Amino acid sequence: MIEINEALGQVYKTLNDFCNLNEMEFRYDKSTMVSAALPVEQKGEDYYMYIDGKAGTAIVVYSAQENKIKLLGSGEQNAPIEDCKQLSLWLLEPSIHDEKDVKSIANDFLETMENNFATAKAKDLSKVKIPKAVSKNQAKSGAANYDAQTLCNRFVMLYPEYKNDLKQNLLDYDELLAADFAEKYIAPKMLEVLEGNDEKEQKKFFSMLNDVYEDGLNEVQDLIAVVIMSRMNNEEKYLAVADKYMSDYMRPTIHHINKLMAGSAGDRYREKMKNPPIYKPKKQKSGGLMTKLMGGGAQGLNNQ
Repeated sequence: MIEINEALGQVYKTLNDFCNLNEMEFRYDKSTMVSAALPVEQKGEDYYMYIDGKAGTAIVVYSAQENKIKLLGSGEQNAPIEDCKQLSLWLLEPSIHDEKDVKSIANDFLETMENNFATAKAKDLSKVKIPKAVSKNQAKSGAANYDAQTLCNRFVMLYPEYKNDLKQNLLDYDELLAADFAEKYIAPKMLEVLEGNDEKEQKKFFSMLNDVYEDGLNEVQDLIAVVIMSRMNNEEKYLAVADKYMSDYMRPTIHHINKLMAGSAGDRYREKMKNPPIYKPKKQKSGGLMTKLMGGGAQGLNNQ
């Protein structure tokens, strides 16, 4: 067993070195701190430790009632707790868990902080190489299917102003985190294109999506249908424009996903996308999100 202040002290000690290297610091408020040695605020049965810095806000929250400890975060400085999303969640029951368990939690929080708030890492984007994409010849010949890297590469070919954002994604995660890039940059750009009156740009943008979708892996089809195109929120004005350019192959799935995401079930999926699990290196996984949304199968998901 372990006392909660001892557990929080271990988390504080583990994260404090990271803060010192990355221009972040724990918030010390003597009027609310439960002890002079630890930056912990207690409200009822909940305990809080706040971390602020140039990279944003992190908050460690322990709930004695639920026996859970979690790390919340936001890219905004001094963000209130309600604007922070969950980055990591662990069970922590002091009467059962021990110092070894707390060290595991603290190390996971440290890894999470490094993935989300590190500023010490060199950011010379000119040295970051964007991996090669699958070529059109490879896709059309059946030698390979388009992947998420191809989608992102094709996007920055259309919009070179996002090239450094793609490089930053690769630098931050040591590999492409495509869902993050698609949500932050491709989906908002799609809405901008839909709102505009440039038919030539609209055609180019959706032709790119059509091409990648039709010869793409399930992974990249998920990104296009769920992460990007569901952002139309089933709005007729957007779908009317998209329908002019979407291929017959892609259109039924996009309409289905938009209808689903506009309903109550969609609210749950959107909440999951807002609060994704902590980033971890790639692991083997079974069916994608779109497969689940489509009830186990969808047009365009039967890649060899």
